[in-house]
Amino acid sequence: MAPKDAETLRGEIIALETALAAAFGEIAVLRAAVEGGGTATALRSMEEMAAQLEASVLRGVVGAEQAGRDAAAAGFEQRMELIVHALRNAIAFRSSEGGG
Repeated sequence: MAPKDAETLRGEIIALETALAAAFGEIAVLRAAVEGGGTATALRSMEEMAAQLEASVLRGVVGAEQAGRDAAAAGFEQRMELIVHALRNAIAFRSSEGGG
């Protein structure tokens, strides 16, 4: 793969990770609306999603390693950690807006 193509792909991956974290935030807001809660409920829901994602990292890494795909395991772990980090940033941002 040409270096320019690789950089383009990296940019696309980062954009998808960011969009995914934003989508988790919006899902949390929808959950809060359905449950009749406000911002605190949405933030709690986002925290639950972040915890679930963190728990899935170990399962994914172990599964990839058992399949003999160590590089895939490392890549999976790195990307999932970035997604969780982006979600936690969204939680902090929403909290700083007056949610908690």
